[in-house]
Amino acid sequence: MARPIKDGVDYFPLDVNLDMKFRLLEAKHGIVGFGIIIKLFQRIYADNGYYCKWNDDTALIMAAENSCTVRPISYEDVQNIVTEAVARGIFDKGMYEKYSVLTSKGIQERYLEMTKRRSKVDVESKYLLISIPENIVNVNINGVNVNTNSKNVCNNTQSKVKESKVNKSKVKETIEAPPVAVPQSLIDLYQENISCNFITSIELDNLEFWLTRVDADVIEWAIREAAEHNKRNWKYIEGILRNHFNVGRTTLAQVQEASRNFKKPEANIYNDNDIDYDELEKIMRGNM
Repeated sequence: MARPIKDGVDYFPLDVNLDMKFRLLEAKHGIVGFGIIIKLFQRIYADNGYYCKWNDDTALIMAAENSCTVRPISYEDVQNIVTEAVARGIFDKGMYEKYSVLTSKGIQERYLEMTKRRSKVDVESKYLLISIPENIVNVNINGVNVNTNSKNVCNNTQSKVKESKVNKSKVKETIEAPPVAVPQSLIDLYQENISCNFITSIELDNLEFWLTRVDADVIEWAIREAAEHNKRNWKYIEGILRNHFNVGRTTLAQVQEASRNFKKPEANIYNDNDIDYDELEKIMRGNM
Protein backbone atom coordinates (compact mmCIF):
# COMPACT_ATOMS: atom_id res chain seq x y z
CA MET A 1 0.00 0.00 0.00
CA ALA A 2 1.34 3.42 -0.94
CA ARG A 3 2.27 5.84 1.77
CA PRO A 4 -0.20 8.75 1.85
CA ILE A 5 0.96 12.32 1.37
CA LYS A 6 0.48 14.26 4.62
CA ASP A 7 0.89 17.76 6.00
CA GLY A 8 2.84 16.73 9.08
CA VAL A 9 6.46 15.71 9.54
CA ASP A 10 8.12 12.55 10.81
CA TYR A 11 10.34 14.19 13.41
CA PHE A 12 10.85 17.47 15.25
CA PRO A 13 13.86 19.03 17.01
CA LEU A 14 13.96 19.43 20.78
CA ASP A 15 16.52 21.65 22.48
CA VAL A 16 18.80 20.00 25.01
CA ASN A 17 18.60 23.01 27.33
CA LEU A 18 14.96 24.05 27.63
CA ASP A 19 14.11 27.60 28.65
CA MET A 20 12.58 28.77 31.93
CA LYS A 21 8.93 28.36 30.93
CA PHE A 22 9.41 24.59 30.45
CA ARG A 23 11.34 24.30 33.69
CA LEU A 24 8.61 26.14 35.59
CA LEU A 25 5.91 23.94 34.08
CA GLU A 26 7.83 20.82 35.09
CA ALA A 27 8.43 22.25 38.56
CA LYS A 28 4.67 22.58 39.03
CA HIS A 29 3.41 19.43 37.29
CA GLY A 30 6.43 17.15 37.49
CA ILE A 31 7.69 14.87 34.75
CA VAL A 32 4.08 14.14 33.76
CA GLY A 33 3.62 17.78 32.81
CA PHE A 34 6.76 17.69 30.69
CA GLY A 35 5.68 14.42 29.10
CA ILE A 36 2.23 15.72 28.16
CA ILE A 37 3.79 18.74 26.44
CA ILE A 38 6.10 16.49 24.42
CA LYS A 39 3.10 14.34 23.47
CA LEU A 40 1.28 17.47 22.34
CA PHE A 41 4.29 18.48 20.24
CA GLN A 42 4.20 15.04 18.64
CA ARG A 43 0.53 15.45 17.82
CA ILE A 44 1.03 18.95 16.40
CA TYR A 45 3.99 18.08 14.18
CA ALA A 46 2.55 14.73 13.04
CA ASP A 47 -0.98 15.89 12.18
CA ASN A 48 -1.10 19.40 10.71
CA GLY A 49 2.56 20.19 11.22
CA TYR A 50 2.22 23.51 13.00
CA TYR A 51 -0.97 23.42 15.12
CA CYS A 52 -3.62 21.15 16.59
CA LYS A 53 -7.20 21.74 17.67
CA TRP A 54 -7.79 21.51 21.40
CA ASN A 55 -11.11 20.40 22.87
CA ASP A 56 -12.56 18.09 25.50
CA ASP A 57 -12.28 15.02 23.28
CA THR A 58 -8.60 15.68 22.61
CA ALA A 59 -7.97 16.11 26.32
CA LEU A 60 -9.77 12.86 27.14
CA ILE A 61 -7.78 10.93 24.55
CA MET A 62 -4.50 12.47 25.76
CA ALA A 63 -5.31 11.44 29.34
CA ALA A 64 -6.39 7.91 28.41
CA GLU A 65 -3.41 7.21 26.14
CA ASN A 66 -0.82 8.38 28.66
CA SER A 67 -2.29 7.07 31.89
CA CYS A 68 -1.22 3.89 33.66
CA THR A 69 -1.87 2.11 36.94
CA VAL A 70 1.36 3.42 38.45
CA ARG A 71 0.58 7.02 37.56
CA PRO A 72 -2.99 7.61 36.43
CA ILE A 73 -3.55 10.83 34.48
CA SER A 74 -6.99 12.41 34.52
CA TYR A 75 -8.76 14.71 32.11
CA GLU A 76 -8.36 17.48 34.69
CA ASP A 77 -4.60 16.84 34.89
CA VAL A 78 -4.22 17.29 31.15
CA GLN A 79 -6.37 20.42 31.08
CA ASN A 80 -4.39 21.94 33.94
CA ILE A 81 -1.10 21.22 32.17
CA VAL A 82 -2.34 22.81 28.95
CA THR A 83 -3.66 25.84 30.84
CA GLU A 84 -0.26 26.22 32.50
CA ALA A 85 1.52 25.85 29.15
CA VAL A 86 -0.63 28.60 27.64
CA ALA A 87 -0.07 30.87 30.64
CA ARG A 88 3.69 30.32 30.41
CA GLY A 89 3.80 31.05 26.69
CA ILE A 90 4.64 27.56 25.50
CA PHE A 91 1.50 27.83 23.39
CA ASP A 92 0.12 31.11 22.09
CA LYS A 93 -2.61 32.50 24.34
CA GLY A 94 -4.45 34.38 21.59
CA MET A 95 -4.77 31.32 19.36
CA TYR A 96 -5.88 29.20 22.29
CA GLU A 97 -8.59 31.62 23.41
CA LYS A 98 -9.85 32.61 19.95
CA TYR A 99 -9.64 29.34 17.99
CA SER A 100 -9.00 26.63 20.64
CA VAL A 101 -5.74 25.91 18.82
CA LEU A 102 -2.36 24.93 20.25
CA THR A 103 0.54 26.50 18.37
CA SER A 104 3.37 28.99 18.80
CA LYS A 105 5.78 31.09 16.77
CA GLY A 106 8.57 28.63 17.50
CA ILE A 107 6.52 25.65 16.34
CA GLN A 108 5.60 27.42 13.09
CA GLU A 109 9.17 28.54 12.39
CA ARG A 110 10.49 25.01 12.92
CA TYR A 111 7.75 23.52 10.73
CA LEU A 112 8.57 25.81 7.80
CA GLU A 113 12.27 25.05 8.19
CA MET A 114 11.62 21.30 8.17
CA THR A 115 9.38 21.48 5.10
CA LYS A 116 11.37 23.95 3.01
CA ARG A 117 12.28 21.22 0.49
CA ARG A 118 8.65 20.44 -0.25
CA SER A 119 7.28 21.91 -3.44
CA LYS A 120 4.21 23.25 -1.61
CA VAL A 121 3.15 23.73 2.00
CA ASP A 122 -0.39 24.87 2.78
CA VAL A 123 -1.04 26.93 5.90
CA GLU A 124 -4.14 28.62 7.29
CA SER A 125 -3.83 32.40 7.40
CA LYS A 126 -5.89 32.71 10.59
CA TYR A 127 -3.51 30.42 12.49
CA LEU A 128 -0.29 32.13 11.37
CA LEU A 129 1.76 33.90 14.03
CA ILE A 130 4.79 34.63 11.85
CA SER A 131 5.63 36.40 8.63
CA ILE A 132 6.82 33.98 5.98
CA PRO A 133 10.58 34.52 5.41
CA GLU A 134 11.47 35.74 1.94
CA ASN A 135 13.81 32.77 1.38
CA ILE A 136 10.92 30.32 1.84
CA VAL A 137 8.99 30.33 -1.44
CA ASN A 138 6.94 27.15 -1.23
CA VAL A 139 4.24 28.26 1.22
CA ASN A 140 0.66 28.87 0.10
CA ILE A 141 -1.52 30.67 2.63
CA ASN A 142 -5.13 29.50 2.42
CA GLY A 143 -7.46 32.46 2.24
CA VAL A 144 -4.83 34.69 0.63
CA ASN A 145 -4.81 34.92 -3.15
CA VAL A 146 -1.11 35.41 -3.69
CA ASN A 147 1.78 33.04 -3.12
CA THR A 148 4.04 34.01 -0.23
CA ASN A 149 6.83 34.91 -2.62
CA SER A 150 5.19 38.33 -2.29
CA LYS A 151 6.67 40.47 0.46
CA ASN A 152 3.21 41.83 1.23
CA VAL A 153 1.78 38.59 2.58
CA CYS A 154 1.94 38.71 6.35
CA ASN A 155 -0.27 38.02 9.33
CA ASN A 156 -0.67 41.56 10.62
CA THR A 157 -3.24 44.22 9.75
CA GLN A 158 -0.73 46.65 8.27
CA SER A 159 0.54 44.17 5.70
CA LYS A 160 -3.01 43.25 4.67
CA VAL A 161 -3.78 46.92 4.04
CA LYS A 162 -0.65 47.22 1.92
CA GLU A 163 -1.58 44.07 0.04
CA SER A 164 -4.90 45.58 -1.03
CA LYS A 165 -3.05 48.52 -2.58
CA VAL A 166 -0.69 46.38 -4.69
CA ASN A 167 -1.13 46.86 -8.40
CA LYS A 168 -3.02 43.91 -9.89
CA SER A 169 -0.35 43.26 -12.49
CA LYS A 170 2.26 42.93 -9.74
CA VAL A 171 0.08 40.51 -7.82
CA LYS A 172 -0.17 38.28 -10.88
CA GLU A 173 3.61 38.11 -11.05
CA THR A 174 3.71 36.48 -7.62
CA ILE A 175 1.20 33.77 -8.47
CA GLU A 176 2.74 30.46 -9.42
CA ALA A 177 1.03 27.44 -10.87
CA PRO A 178 0.12 25.11 -8.02
CA PRO A 179 2.26 21.98 -7.75
CA VAL A 180 0.76 18.84 -9.21
CA ALA A 181 -0.19 16.12 -6.75
CA VAL A 182 1.77 12.91 -7.21
CA PRO A 183 -0.45 10.37 -9.01
CA GLN A 184 -0.98 7.14 -7.15
CA SER A 185 0.16 5.18 -10.21
CA LEU A 186 3.51 6.99 -10.10
CA ILE A 187 3.94 6.26 -6.39
CA ASP A 188 3.11 2.60 -6.98
CA LEU A 189 5.58 2.38 -9.86
CA TYR A 190 8.32 3.92 -7.74
CA GLN A 191 7.65 1.59 -4.82
CA GLU A 192 7.47 -1.52 -6.98
CA ASN A 193 10.66 -0.82 -8.92
CA ILE A 194 12.86 1.33 -6.69
CA SER A 195 12.08 1.34 -2.98
CA CYS A 196 10.75 -2.12 -2.07
CA ASN A 197 7.15 -1.05 -1.40
CA PHE A 198 8.13 1.95 0.72
CA ILE A 199 8.49 5.64 -0.06
CA THR A 200 9.80 8.40 2.19
CA SER A 201 8.38 11.90 2.50
CA ILE A 202 11.53 13.28 0.86
CA GLU A 203 11.07 10.99 -2.13
CA LEU A 204 7.45 12.11 -2.40
CA ASP A 205 8.59 15.72 -2.31
CA ASN A 206 11.12 15.01 -5.06
CA LEU A 207 8.48 13.39 -7.27
CA GLU A 208 6.14 16.32 -6.72
CA PHE A 209 8.94 18.78 -7.52
CA TRP A 210 9.71 17.12 -10.87
CA LEU A 211 6.04 16.92 -11.80
CA THR A 212 6.11 20.71 -11.99
CA ARG A 213 8.94 20.54 -14.52
CA VAL A 214 8.42 17.52 -16.75
CA ASP A 215 5.46 15.36 -17.80
CA ALA A 216 4.50 12.50 -15.51
CA ASP A 217 5.29 9.91 -18.18
CA VAL A 218 8.86 11.26 -18.35
CA ILE A 219 9.27 10.45 -14.65
CA GLU A 220 7.74 7.02 -15.24
CA TRP A 221 10.21 6.47 -18.07
CA ALA A 222 13.12 7.51 -15.84
CA ILE A 223 12.00 5.11 -13.10
CA ARG A 224 11.83 2.24 -15.58
CA GLU A 225 15.26 3.16 -16.96
CA ALA A 226 16.69 3.09 -13.43
CA ALA A 227 15.14 -0.31 -12.74
CA GLU A 228 16.37 -1.70 -16.07
CA HIS A 229 19.94 -0.67 -15.23
CA ASN A 230 19.54 -1.98 -11.66
CA LYS A 231 20.14 1.50 -10.26
CA ARG A 232 17.38 1.55 -7.69
CA ASN A 233 17.90 4.94 -6.07
CA TRP A 234 16.53 8.44 -6.44
CA LYS A 235 19.90 9.99 -7.30
CA TYR A 236 20.07 8.02 -10.52
CA ILE A 237 16.49 8.92 -11.50
CA GLU A 238 17.07 12.59 -10.79
CA GLY A 239 20.23 12.48 -12.92
CA ILE A 240 18.12 11.33 -15.86
CA LEU A 241 15.45 13.97 -15.28
CA ARG A 242 17.86 16.82 -14.71
CA ASN A 243 19.97 16.17 -17.79
CA HIS A 244 16.93 16.03 -20.05
CA PHE A 245 15.28 19.03 -18.40
CA ASN A 246 18.44 21.15 -18.59
CA VAL A 247 18.40 20.96 -22.39
CA GLY A 248 14.69 21.61 -22.68
CA ARG A 249 13.26 18.10 -22.96
CA THR A 250 10.08 17.87 -20.88
CA THR A 251 7.87 15.45 -22.84
CA LEU A 252 8.19 11.71 -23.29
CA ALA A 253 8.47 12.03 -27.07
CA GLN A 254 11.44 14.40 -26.73
CA VAL A 255 13.17 12.17 -24.20
CA GLN A 256 12.68 8.99 -26.21
CA GLU A 257 13.88 10.66 -29.42
CA ALA A 258 17.03 11.86 -27.66
CA SER A 259 17.67 8.37 -26.30
CA ARG A 260 17.28 6.79 -29.73
CA ASN A 261 19.74 9.28 -31.20
CA PHE A 262 22.37 8.71 -28.56
CA LYS A 263 24.80 6.35 -30.30
CA LYS A 264 27.04 5.12 -27.54
CA PRO A 265 25.69 1.77 -26.34
CA GLU A 266 28.80 0.82 -24.42
CA ALA A 267 28.35 3.77 -22.06
CA ASN A 268 25.87 4.01 -19.26
CA ILE A 269 25.09 7.70 -19.55
CA TYR A 270 23.25 7.83 -16.24
CA ASN A 271 25.71 5.92 -14.09
CA ASP A 272 25.63 7.41 -10.61
CA ASN A 273 29.00 6.05 -9.51
CA ASP A 274 31.26 9.09 -9.07
CA ILE A 275 29.87 10.82 -12.15
CA ASP A 276 29.90 14.55 -12.68
CA TYR A 277 26.38 15.40 -13.85
CA ASP A 278 27.51 18.74 -15.28
CA GLU A 279 30.06 16.90 -17.39
CA LEU A 280 27.39 14.37 -18.37
CA GLU A 281 25.21 17.18 -19.66
CA LYS A 282 28.07 18.41 -21.87
CA ILE A 283 28.55 14.89 -23.26
CA MET A 284 24.85 14.54 -24.05
CA ARG A 285 24.72 17.94 -25.76
CA GLY A 286 27.69 17.01 -27.91
CA ASN A 287 26.14 13.77 -29.05
CA MET A 288 22.52 14.81 -29.66
